[in-house]
Amino acid sequence: MNERKILFIGYGAIAQALTPVLFEQFPDLKRRNVSAINADARGAAVAREYGIDLTIRALTPANLDAVLDHRLGAGDIMLNLSVDVSSLALIDWCQARDVMYLDTCVEPWAGGYDADDKPLVETTNYWLRKQALRRKGKGRSTCVIAHGANPGLVSHFVKMALARLAATHALNADMPSAALARALGIKTVHITERDTQADNLPLQSGEFANTWSVDGLLAEARQHAELSWGTHEAYLPAGARRHDETAAAGLMLDTSGARTKVVSWTPSVGEQDAYLITHHEALSIGDLLTEFAVDGTAIYRPTVYYAYRPTLKTCESLCRWAHHDFAPPAVKTILRDELASGADELGVLLIHERGADWFGSVLSLAQARRIAPFNSATTLQVVGGIVGALKWMTRNPHEGVVEAEDMDSEYVMRAAQPFLGEVFGTHTNWKPSGAHSLQTVDFLRPE
Repeated sequence: MNERKILFIGYGAIAQALTPVLFEQFPDLKRRNVSAINADARGAAVAREYGIDLTIRALTPANLDAVLDHRLGAGDIMLNLSVDVSSLALIDWCQARDVMYLDTCVEPWAGGYDADDKPLVETTNYWLRKQALRRKGKGRSTCVIAHGANPGLVSHFVKMALARLAATHALNADMPSAALARALGIKTVHITERDTQADNLPLQSGEFANTWSVDGLLAEARQHAELSWGTHEAYLPAGARRHDETAAAGLMLDTSGARTKVVSWTPSVGEQDAYLITHHEALSIGDLLTEFAVDGTAIYRPTVYYAYRPTLKTCESLCRWAHHDFAPPAVKTILRDELASGADELGVLLIHERGADWFGSVLSLAQARRIAPFNSATTLQVVGGIVGALKWMTRNPHEGVVEAEDMDSEYVMRAAQPFLGEVFGTHTNWKPSGAHSLQTVDFLRPE
C-alpha cells in the first residue's frame, strides 16, 4: 500500500472488525494514512487503538463535497461501510478523482427506502443496482459494489458450486455459469444463512439486537421482499409484481421481508424457516445465471433469493418490531463481546429435481475470535469478502463499477478463505413438502 490512503465512510461493527485485519493483510499500510468518518462516536475506542483519525460527522447531500474535500486522491481507497449515505454519490465523487471504492451494499440517502414522495420501484434494491450499473465501463477507477459476505462471497460460492457439480456430472466446467446451471436443471437458488450465536441474555423491552448492524437490518427488513424470477415459474404469488417489463427485471412481493417467511435448508439442521430478506445478490446472481435468446428474451433463469435465519435474539427482535408496526426500537444492540457461543453458516443452495446442493462457509464464534479481535463469526465472514475484493481491486484499479460476478472468483476466494472457517459442499435429497415443480409458492410460509 505504501503511501496509499484509506478512508472509512461509517465506522460501525464491520469497519471495526476489518481494522485489525486490514493492517495484518496490508503490512506496509501506514496508520497515519487511514482515517474514518462516522455519524456518531461508536467505534472511537477501536479507532484510537489503531491510530485512526475519526471524524464525527453525518454525511448529507449538502455537506458531502466539503467534508470529503482533499481527504483522498488518485490511487487512494474509500471503504463505504455506512448506512444512509448514497453509494451513487460516493461512486461519482471517487471516479471524478481516480479514487477506488468498495461497499457491501448499494445504499441510498436517508429516506431512500420510503415511498412517500417517489414511485415504489425507486425504493427497491433492483432500482439502486440498476443506477449503479449505469456507471459501468473500464478505464475509470474501480468501484466494487455490494461485496461483503452476502452480497459478495456468495456469488463466488455459486461459481465454485457449479464447478464442483460440473465435475460430478461430467460437464465442461468452462461453460458459462448460466449454461452450467441450465444443464444441471437448477430451478431455484437460496442464499441460506443460519446464525446461532447467542449471549444467553434475555431481550429487553424496546431492544433490537443483531450481530452485524441494527440499522442495516431494519432498513432491508422493511423493504418489499425482492427476488430474481425464474423462467420455470408458472404463476406469481398473490400480490406480487415485476419491477418493470424488461427481461432482466426481478419480482417484488407485496409484503416486507420482516413479514415474509420461506422454508429452506442448511447442513447443520436440515430444513429451517427463514426470512426472505431483500438483498443485492438475489438480483446479481439471477443475472449471472440467465441465458438470453438472440432477441433478448430470457430463455433460462432460476429463481434466486436470500433466506435468512438470524440469531434467536434477532428473530425475537424482528417479531416484536413487526408487531409494533416497525416503530424505531428504543435500544439498538450489536452483539459481539457479549456473545458466548454459536456459529454462522452461510452458503448457496442450488435446488433441482434431484434434491439440492449446498456450498458455503461455516465459521464458529470461537474460530472468529482466534483469527481477529473485534469480531463475531458474522462480521469476520464479511471481512473475508472485503479483503478478497480489496486485493482484487488493487490489482485491477481501472475496471469501473464491478460486482462480485465480474471478478476472478478463484483469486478472491484465495484471499478470503482464511477468514471463513470450514468451506465445503454437500448434497441433500431435501425438497419442501409437496414441492414437485419447485415453484416459489411451494417455499413461502404463511405469517
